[in-house]
Amino acid sequence: MKKTLILIAFFTTILACNQDAKPAKETNKEVKTSSQKAFPQAEEDSVLREINLKIRKDINNPNLYVERARWYMKKGDKREAIINIDQAVRLDSTNLETLLVQAELFFKGGRLDASKRILDKTLILYPNSSDAYLLMSELFLIGQDNKQSIKYADLAIKNDIYNEKAYYVKGFNFLELGDTNKAISSIQTSVEQNPDYYDGYLQLGLIYSEMGNPLAVDYFNNALKVKPNDKNALYAKGMFEQENDMLNEAMQTYTKAMKAHPDFREAFYNMGYLHMYYLKLYREGLKYFTDAIEVDPEYYQAYYNRGYSFELLGDINNAAKDYRKALSIAPDYDLAAEGLNRVTEK
Repeated sequence: MKKTLILIAFFTTILACNQDAKPAKETNKEVKTSSQKAFPQAEEDSVLREINLKIRKDINNPNLYVERARWYMKKGDKREAIINIDQAVRLDSTNLETLLVQAELFFKGGRLDASKRILDKTLILYPNSSDAYLLMSELFLIGQDNKQSIKYADLAIKNDIYNEKAYYVKGFNFLELGDTNKAISSIQTSVEQNPDYYDGYLQLGLIYSEMGNPLAVDYFNNALKVKPNDKNALYAKGMFEQENDMLNEAMQTYTKAMKAHPDFREAFYNMGYLHMYYLKLYREGLKYFTDAIEVDPEYYQAYYNRGYSFELLGDINNAAKDYRKALSIAPDYDLAAEGLNRVTEK
C-alpha cells in the first residue's frame, strides 16, 4: 500500500484464527498523522479579529492576506483560504509567502501540476527557500518519485539544517524504498532537531512496532507527551501492546482512549476483542462490541464478533441475529456467512 506524507489515521480489518471459527481482528497497518491543530473557539475568534484589524489598517499588504489564508487553512476552510491567497496574489504575485501558500493550496487540493508550476517559479525567484524545496519534496513523494523527493529534501536541509520535517520526509522516502535503517536514521534526526515533533515520534513508533521491537512503546509515549490524548498514538500503542502479550497495558491504553474519545469505535472494539479472544470473558466482550456498535451502527465487524461471543456462550439465536446483521451491511463478509452457517446447522 502506498504511504503518503499527509497522514491521517485509518484502520483495516484482518482475520485471526481461533480454533474452528475466526474472530475479526482490528489492526493498524499504518497510522498516519495530521499536523493540523484546532483552535479553541475563543482563541480562534480573537486571532481572526486581530488579523482583520491589521488588514483594515494596511489593506494593501499581501502578507496579511497570506496570514489570514494560513489561519483559514488551519481551520480547514479551503474556500476562504483561496479567497485570501488570491487577493495576496493580486497585490504581489512574487511574494515568497504568497507563492508558498498558493502552492500548498494546490497541493492539498490534489492539483499537483499546478503546485509544481508555482514551486518552479518560487525556486527561480527564491533559490534558497527551504520551505519551497520541502514542499517540492512532498509533491514528488505523493507522485511516487522517491529519488526526486529525497533530492529536494536534501536541498531543503542544505538551506536549513534544522528543518525537522525535511528529515522526516527524507526518512519516509527511505521507508518506501525499503531501507529501514536509513529511514530510522533520518526520522530520528527529525526529533533531535525538534524534541516536540509528534509526527517523527509516531512514525518511529510504527516502524519499531512493525519490527516487534519494544522501543515502539517509548516512541509512542514520546508522541503522547506532545499530544497527551492523541487518538492515533493511543491506538497504535494499544495495538502493539495487544499483539505482544502486554494485555494489561493494552487495556489501560484503550481505556484512556475511550475516556478521551467516547466516539472511538476501534478502542471499544479492541477492548471487546481482548476480553473475548485473549481472556475468554465473552460477556465482557459483548459489552464492548455493543459499545462499538452504538458508536457506529454500520460496524459490521463488531456485529460479527458480538455474534461470535454469543455463539461461544451458546446463545445461538442472538448469534444468528448478529451474523445476519453483519451480512446485511456487508453481504460479501465471509466470516459472517460462515458463522451463520455454523449456528443454523446447530
